[in-house]
Amino acid sequence: MQTSGLVKEINGKSITVSMYKESACSHCDKCSDSAKILNQFTFNYTGEDVKVGDIITFQMEDNQVFKAALIVYIIPLIFMFLGYFIGAKLNLSEGKCIIISFTSLAVGFLGVFIYDKFVVKNKMEKSVKIVKIEKR
Repeated sequence: MQTSGLVKEINGKSITVSMYKESACSHCDKCSDSAKILNQFTFNYTGEDVKVGDIITFQMEDNQVFKAALIVYIIPLIFMFLGYFIGAKLNLSEGKCIIISFTSLAVGFLGVFIYDKFVVKNKMEKSVKIVKIEKR
């Protein structure tokens, strides 16, 4: 996935870029604020000379974006179905199975949230590469 943005801040190895939200990444934690036209994305970069005000084109590895989407959409559903089937195997009533399945769904979302904050953020930052720099 490739997109462009305006460099807003440089703090050591960390670059903050304002970019337009694209529909391909609207599910992602980095771009989910739909109330703003511009969204900020921060990543680590130690390569070429980038200055505040430059417009950069950067890309993320497609497999990282695909994995993140798969985790966000599929894992909570798997937890939900597993919760229901475990309740059914324990011979619980239909209502209790449904409660367990929605509780498992919430646990799945919590797990995805924690995974996103501590694992995906680091992997996504490492997979970002600057393709083009337009000096201002």
